[in-house]
Amino acid sequence: MPPPEASLVFLPGFMSSAKSYTALLAPLVDAGVAVEVPQLYPRGLGALRGKHSVRQEAADAATLVRELSGPVFLAGHSRGGQAAWLAAGELPGLSGLFLLDPVDGQGRKPQRDLSTRVSSAYQGPVWIAAAGVSGPCAPVGANHEQFARATPQSVHIVVEDLGHADMLQGRARTLGRRLCGGGTDPDAARGVCTGLLADFMAGDVPDVGEHPGFRRVR
Repeated sequence: MPPPEASLVFLPGFMSSAKSYTALLAPLVDAGVAVEVPQLYPRGLGALRGKHSVRQEAADAATLVRELSGPVFLAGHSRGGQAAWLAAGELPGLSGLFLLDPVDGQGRKPQRDLSTRVSSAYQGPVWIAAAGVSGPCAPVGANHEQFARATPQSVHIVVEDLGHADMLQGRARTLGRRLCGGGTDPDAARGVCTGLLADFMAGDVPDVGEHPGFRRVR
């Protein structure tokens, strides 16, 4: 179980709403975790044009985390994973960082100026849970492997039948699966992600080897 009075700040993926993650995070809420899924930039044409930078999102997330008390964990999906990774470097007292199929840079093509070219300043617990079903929304050169290399202390896990948008729900997941690809049973894969996030907050590190639904890279 997560520690008593724990808080989780979860940063959504690019143009994804907080409600798209309700099913993913509901079991944590039921377990007593105070969950926040803030929208730190306006979704719309400005975001599509890159007006709201990931670094500004990370700065805003760090400010939000500093205002919370008790054990505070930070997590993010896709672009939100990149923002969470950057924010953690400014939060030495953070209880832990969880990245769910993070993507370095906006858009569907890797950028030259990747955040993960520099190692993370955060030295606390980090788990990276990656989608085992590859697709254009988390391309090689800007995907979870970059974050794992730049965060040497991280536990790196691949959820075998997970697509980049499979942890979402409703129309967001339907559209995301069309754009990004997906696994055969997105509900089951999303459940694996929820379980990993709960284990992470509880400090239960999975053993090395094969497991139902996922494998540990390191």
